Amino acid sequence: MTGKIEYQIEKYSFTEIAEPTRLTAQWGEVLEECRQLPAGAEERLRIALLNVDYVTSFELPFRLLLTRAPQLIAGLRDEFQLQQKNVLFNGKRFGCVYSLNTDLNSIPDEFQYRLSTRIRRVDATGGSAAPYQQIAKEVKAPRERLKLALESALQVTALDGLFWFGIQRIAADVQRLRKTGMRIATAEIEVFDNLTGTTRRVPFYRLES
Repeated sequence: MTGKIEYQIEKYSFTEIAEPTRLTAQWGEVLEECRQLPAGAEERLRIALLNVDYVTSFELPFRLLLTRAPQLIAGLRDEFQLQQKNVLFNGKRFGCVYSLNTDLNSIPDEFQYRLSTRIRRVDATGGSAAPYQQIAKEVKAPRERLKLALESALQVTALDGLFWFGIQRIAADVQRLRKTGMRIATAEIEVFDNLTGTTRRVPFYRLES
């Protein structure tokens, strides 16, 4: 894959069904500040930690389009005295809440998130989002979506995995697929998205022939 991929986000709604209006407003301010800078991945995370009462490990990739959220959190632990609490997402996935506040008792133990998008994917070869969307309709499990995409000769970036397959840590899923015998090659490509207003390099994956 050569050139650059552009993600033109026409609709992007990521919500927690019981989210307080205070948090909704805080996230709105964070995203606006990130766009104005425009802020890179680590700076986006730093802005969120400083301005939102608490963030969750599930929401960080989707809210801030972070493809390496756990590593970024680890990198900022020396800078911030982060408090952490284990919680449950969407009734089945365990994760963490992170906050600069010392008292986490008022933070819920469970979260229910929803994502609704309309995104155009434009690359140098004339490809579109259609095949990724079709796989998302046919298959429910995120890793199985990734497996089918690779077997269908698609080249999958970390943002493709996030937007259409619901994959937050694509490198981990790629590693698990490799252990099953799939020969998956890794490279990087430049991407732009109009949600963060940034251009950066992200990994992409393809099945070796």
